[in-house]
Amino acid sequence: MNFLHEVSVAYGHKLATEIQERAAKREQEALEAESNNDEVNNKNGDATNKTDKTSELEGTHKLSDEEKEKLSGREAKEKAEDKYGDIPDHIRRMLERLEEMKEELDLVKQEVAQLNAKTDHNDEAQKAYFDSRNQYFMQLQIHYFDMIESVKDAMKEAGITDMSILIKAIA
Repeated sequence: MNFLHEVSVAYGHKLATEIQERAAKREQEALEAESNNDEVNNKNGDATNKTDKTSELEGTHKLSDEEKEKLSGREAKEKAEDKYGDIPDHIRRMLERLEEMKEELDLVKQEVAQLNAKTDHNDEAQKAYFDSRNQYFMQLQIHYFDMIESVKDAMKEAGITDMSILIKAIA
C-alpha cells in the first residue's frame, strides 16, 4: 500500500516537474521572440526604451484540461474501473487488494533473496532477521492464496462465471 502511495506521489511530482519545464521553455521562447522583435525595431530606427520584461508565467501557470485530468488521477481511476468491467464494488476492491498483495509479494521475495545472498548464517542476529522476513513472506503467500479463494467464492456468489477477471488480477 505504501509502495503504491509512493509511486503515486512520484508520478505526481514528475508531472508537476514536466509542466514547470514546459512553462519555462515557453517563457524562454517568448522572451527570445520579444528580444528578436526589439532588435528589429532598433535596427529600423525605432528606439524604444527596453523595460524589464516580467514573465507572464512567473508564479502562475494555467493548466490545460489535459494536464488537469492527468493531475487529478481521474484518468487512472477510469482505467482501473474499465479493467474489471461491470462487477460489484466489493469484488472490485478484493481484486485491487490482490494486485497490491502481488506487488508486495514480489518486493518481499526480492528482499528475501537479497538477504539470503548476503546474510552470514553463522551470525545469529542476521539469521534471525532473515528468518523473520522469510516467515513474513510465507505468511503473505498463504494470505494471498486465501484471498484468491475468497475472490473466487465471492464471484460465484455474485453469479460471475467468467474467471478471466481473476486470472488477469493475479497474472
